[in-house]
Amino acid sequence: MLPIRSSLAIALALALSGAADAGAEPETEVVLAWFDDAARIERVAPLLGHAQVDRAKGVLRTEADAALRKALTEAGFRVETDVEATARIERLQRAVAGDKSIPGYACYRTVEETEAEMTALAAAYPQLLSLQDAGSSWQALAGNPGYALTVAVATNAARPGPKPRLFVMASVHAREYTPAELATRFIEDLVLGHGNDAEATWLLDRFEVHALLQANPDGRKRAEAGISWRKNRNTTHCGTGSRPGVDLNRNFPFEWGAHGGSSGDACQDTYRGPSPGSEPETSAVVDYVRALFPDSRGDSLVDPAPLDTQGLFFDLHSYAGLVLWPWGFTDTPAPNAAGLAKLGRRLAWFNGYTAEQAIGLYPTDGTTDDFAYGELGLPAYTFELGSAFFQDCASFESAIFPDNSAALRYAARSLHAPYRLPFGPDVTQLRIEPDVVVAGDSVQLEASLDDSRMQTQVTGASGPVPPVQAMASAAAYLGSAPWEPGAVAMPMQAADGAFDASQEAATLTLDTSGFASGKQLVFVQGRDAEGNDGPPQAVFLHVLDAAEAVRFEGSVRQAGTGLPLAATVRSGSYQAQTDPADGGFSRVLPPGAFDVEVLADEHEPALVFGLPGSPGSTVERDFVLYRLCPLLEDAAEVGAPSPFSPTAPWTLRASGGNGGGGAWFPSASGAYANNVDAALTGPVLDLGEYAAPSLGFDSRCDTEAGWDYGIVEVSSNGGASWSEVFRCDGETAWRRVELPLPALAGSAAARVRFRFDSDGVVTAPGWAIDNIRLLAGGPACRAGQTPPPVAIQRFDASPAAIDLGNPSTLAWTTQAASACQIEAIGSGSPEDLGEEELDSGLRVVQPATTTVYRLSCEGQDGPAQAETMVTVRQPARIDAFLAEPDTVIEGESTRLSWQIREAIDCSLADDAGSSIIELEPSELASGERDVSPASSRIYTLACSGEGGADARQVAVTVSLPAPGADPVFGDGFEARE
Repeated sequence: MLPIRSSLAIALALALSGAADAGAEPETEVVLAWFDDAARIERVAPLLGHAQVDRAKGVLRTEADAALRKALTEAGFRVETDVEATARIERLQRAVAGDKSIPGYACYRTVEETEAEMTALAAAYPQLLSLQDAGSSWQALAGNPGYALTVAVATNAARPGPKPRLFVMASVHAREYTPAELATRFIEDLVLGHGNDAEATWLLDRFEVHALLQANPDGRKRAEAGISWRKNRNTTHCGTGSRPGVDLNRNFPFEWGAHGGSSGDACQDTYRGPSPGSEPETSAVVDYVRALFPDSRGDSLVDPAPLDTQGLFFDLHSYAGLVLWPWGFTDTPAPNAAGLAKLGRRLAWFNGYTAEQAIGLYPTDGTTDDFAYGELGLPAYTFELGSAFFQDCASFESAIFPDNSAALRYAARSLHAPYRLPFGPDVTQLRIEPDVVVAGDSVQLEASLDDSRMQTQVTGASGPVPPVQAMASAAAYLGSAPWEPGAVAMPMQAADGAFDASQEAATLTLDTSGFASGKQLVFVQGRDAEGNDGPPQAVFLHVLDAAEAVRFEGSVRQAGTGLPLAATVRSGSYQAQTDPADGGFSRVLPPGAFDVEVLADEHEPALVFGLPGSPGSTVERDFVLYRLCPLLEDAAEVGAPSPFSPTAPWTLRASGGNGGGGAWFPSASGAYANNVDAALTGPVLDLGEYAAPSLGFDSRCDTEAGWDYGIVEVSSNGGASWSEVFRCDGETAWRRVELPLPALAGSAAARVRFRFDSDGVVTAPGWAIDNIRLLAGGPACRAGQTPPPVAIQRFDASPAAIDLGNPSTLAWTTQAASACQIEAIGSGSPEDLGEEELDSGLRVVQPATTTVYRLSCEGQDGPAQAETMVTVRQPARIDAFLAEPDTVIEGESTRLSWQIREAIDCSLADDAGSSIIELEPSELASGERDVSPASSRIYTLACSGEGGADARQVAVTVSLPAPGADPVFGDGFEARE
């Protein structure tokens, strides 16, 4: 079969906009329109909102009402109903009847959820994320419940601009679920990764990302009810028909309505509107993008944008697995075709999509990407994500999101010069070992560089495949991107001795003597033999003073057996790999409290929270991991028993498996047949006491892409109903698929099945499945394993120091404890923990004095004990402050004395404004001072302690001598001679 030129696809899971009478022909159905002349496609292009076209097969598949079916027939197509796809429409309609949103799509946020969670994220990270109001939806302006068009702007505001900008808009066609969620998660990952993820950090430090996450919120809200809605909600157009509104992606002002790529019929899905930019959603995007980017291109269609143009524009759609670039209205390549195609092919490498000029499907006009490039000269791209409008969450989570997020990050790394940097090699792997060091230590920087990572498929609209170049050099830059003022290139060495291949490894040893303390970025950029520099990448290097460094070390072993494990010990962005020989690990960390996650293949992860690491300390911690239990296994070998029940034509073949051996195929030999719908079904499993089930299998899904599928489905009711969790097509290489199955956790009647579905035309080798395993953890799995030794992984107090009268919280995490007690040492009153508190818990305490608490636990190889102290900062207390005598005659003295506890400092003063007397350290517990007041005085003793202050006053009365008293003796007796 010749390569499929374009595969913009229609949803196979649509909801009808109105219910059909029983037995009557539905208003909308999925049709296959066969053609023998590709020119027929252009005749109906203005009517096609979303279609899948296979020129090699000579078939077009689309959703069609009666009017479109008639138009296709009149244009010379042979039209037939796709019965199964239309049946899925009806099933979905019944499933969502009365529901507010489509069941089973929990991975996609609603319009309101998107807005609320972005608002919360901006409030939590105001320096990294802000929200801008770009305009209002049609319903909002018409006085109906509507929405603001909110743009999320992610950048590090602490670093001044101007900065190159990336603009992303999503779900301008309402029924396309995946684009809005992809864009939302892309922003979240950048913001949450800043400071921990080196790539997210340098991208937000040096660029701005502007994302209109819900570009058609009115229409999206309708689509959330399971309606296959494309347009906005402008009811002034086709207001009495079933499809009011305007197709926003035909309403943009550049070449609007000029090439037969849109419809002037208000009731058509591709209605372009009454005038260019007539819709408020369109005008909001146009105004925002014009304000964001300078116009770098001339007015003529043949004027190229300068090669130093900065910035990028993306419009995210679904579905069909395409990366498209301008023009969409003519076969003539755009004047920057070479640069557009090069970056497009680079992006398609990440997601595996077909990369081509947008005209490759059929003519369109008034579109977003033609506007951004045609008017402003921006490199502009449309992604068509996945294989359905209402894409299953498993496919989104396992492939669509990670693959396309990686593509968007590559685009962001190219923002400084998107017409130039993609011509150079990419930095595909970058690591520095160790990444946290004491100043003066040496580190090894290692990079992999590759010039070959691009989609090489050739279609009628893709243009030729650019040549792959050999590497010429690589350089590292400390703290600065290569183009920034002051950047100093540090040449790297080719690991094999010479830069002479398109894929190279490069190394550099860095002596950190003289490096500034702290966390800093190290950039790497490659250059090819043509002198093209590629997009840089960066990694963190954290340099510590010796007095700061924390040594974290220990081992990871398997529960019961005690065998060492090859594991990853991770704390935030820091991680260490164990030595498989003994399970040991060791690394340097900056000081602080660590949340630690320990991961090993086919084992339950271990988590420890708040592990304390004070500067200069060594933290030792060993971990024991439980094995996951295999509940369903099939090595797919002939002669070996299989738990699966196949329906014809599923066959277990003796050869063709991954790496040799057997595998399951949907045919006894050769290619699969047409019109297959057959299942390979597993037994009923009781997962009532199991947690976190996951299904893994080797898959080679060598089918006709976009037409024939391998599908994984699960049931929690023994097979009474099934839900799709995975779909594949067109994959000619083996890969391991791992699917978490949360829907089956705790189910007493869980089942999985592999279903193959083919159409009636082209066949291919088929879907090969090998090495099937369903694993789960939880209590039932652990029960069969010898318990590990009891261990107290955490026992601490927060805060560890309190003022008298304030509370502190004791927190603990234990492993394999059968019983535990907490006691305040010396109290003689231990307190038993409840069963629900054994693994972890919290206890609020309010000691009156500094107290050491002990946690004692029983279990295998026990007991285990840990202690933590709560320091109680006592307030200063003045127990006594006296003047003796408190009444004196003028000229006489009195003695001030005191008794004090917990004082740090004290002062003595009188009310006459005399200078304050600071007590000596030796006087802080007790002391005395003689004073001779000239008149009555009030003396104040003021003391402060860690937990508060105290003050006391004493009055001294001074009396005048009695009349006639001897001024010298003052005893009242007369003087005698």
